[in-house]
Amino acid sequence: DPAASRRTLLTIAAAAVGGLIVGGGSVAALGSGDTAVATDDKPAPKPRRTLPGQPPEPRWIYTHPASESSPLTTAVWRDKLLVVTSESQASAVDLRTGKRLWQRADGAKGQAALAAGADLVFVASPSEFLWLSPKNGKVVHRVRYTDAFGDLPGLAVGPLAGNSGPVIWFTGSHTVTVKAPKPKKGKKKGKDKEVVQAHFFAYDIVQRKELWRTPVPAGRAPGTPVYRVVVDRSADVLVRQEAVSLTAAEVKAAKGKGSIRSFDQKTGKLLWTKQYAAVSPEAATGGDEDGALYAAVGKDLQAFETDTAKPLWRVEGSDGSVFGIPLVAGPLIHTTERSQLVGAVERESGRLVWRRSTEVPGTGNAPSLTLSGSEKTLIAADAVQVTAFSAADGERLWKFQDIGSADPKGATVSASYRALAAEETVLVQRDRAFYAFPVA
Repeated sequence: DPAASRRTLLTIAAAAVGGLIVGGGSVAALGSGDTAVATDDKPAPKPRRTLPGQPPEPRWIYTHPASESSPLTTAVWRDKLLVVTSESQASAVDLRTGKRLWQRADGAKGQAALAAGADLVFVASPSEFLWLSPKNGKVVHRVRYTDAFGDLPGLAVGPLAGNSGPVIWFTGSHTVTVKAPKPKKGKKKGKDKEVVQAHFFAYDIVQRKELWRTPVPAGRAPGTPVYRVVVDRSADVLVRQEAVSLTAAEVKAAKGKGSIRSFDQKTGKLLWTKQYAAVSPEAATGGDEDGALYAAVGKDLQAFETDTAKPLWRVEGSDGSVFGIPLVAGPLIHTTERSQLVGAVERESGRLVWRRSTEVPGTGNAPSLTLSGSEKTLIAADAVQVTAFSAADGERLWKFQDIGSADPKGATVSASYRALAAEETVLVQRDRAFYAFPVA
């Protein structure tokens, strides 16, 4: 579904999430090893009804083994597999049963798994691209960076910037030696210089070939700039560079403002670079295919016409807070704030449809937002809990927290919650534990 692919652009950051506990007799499911409500290859039993405000009974619970390193990234593959990568391997969990199907060392330290066509799982490792069988994790194809980009020796590939269908975008850098110019007669020859060169790439993971590359400014040492795709449109793809990878010179030149770059979809040519009012390099930013850009400006959320930077509307935020990354869904934008407020705004007018608190005390990072497959349920995940809302009107449906390790001597779990959508299921993760909740 191309539309679904466009709604799920990657933001590739290593995310760890861990053990949870729900009401209704699931305490015994916590612990090390593979744990699931379902104990065979049959689907997990249908969940029982719960009391108002309580989360529904999970279809299954999976706990990543304590004997293995914690998850680095997690992703849903074609609504069939939960693919987890760690320092030591990649593994897959059946979304019907919660049982782990396979684990492969080849995928160690891999970035989030993607669907490469109908029958392969794509994973980007630190040194190569891998295509795995969803049945057993066997490597079907591998492309080493030294082979795929042989004219860029020593290429270091950065985090994936985003994807749309079979196309992924990423940055990479390598070091070249620039010879000192020939000295004038009687003068001493200067020293050769080591210079970092960076590129922005588009790669088709189904055809297994590079589509284009374009030179971009090198980032802060070691030199690979970190890009995030804001939105991909029919003609271009819009990206922003993460502030942590900006050089000191770039930060000084920007004078406190962030930039959006537009690259041609077919050729990779840089079309333009724009700044939008007082949007900072760190500001949460999103966009849509219809030509609007949404960004946090001070405590407010502001919409701009992407191609002209013309302001369109502004939504006032709560005092002392800032907006997080908005989530575009049909005619609405779902908003999130550090003050733990979650809401919905009309994309065209900026009219506030609803806004409610997760009721988490204090402030922290803005909750991350996930929509269910039907887009009827909005899940807000933060460091303290998961809160489910009706996406249409903001009705608070349920909350979920876990107690961490049940063992009196168990380590304290400090990881934040994370949610991933798969058809009629939302997977909630906190460090090693995964819960499959049925949702509308």
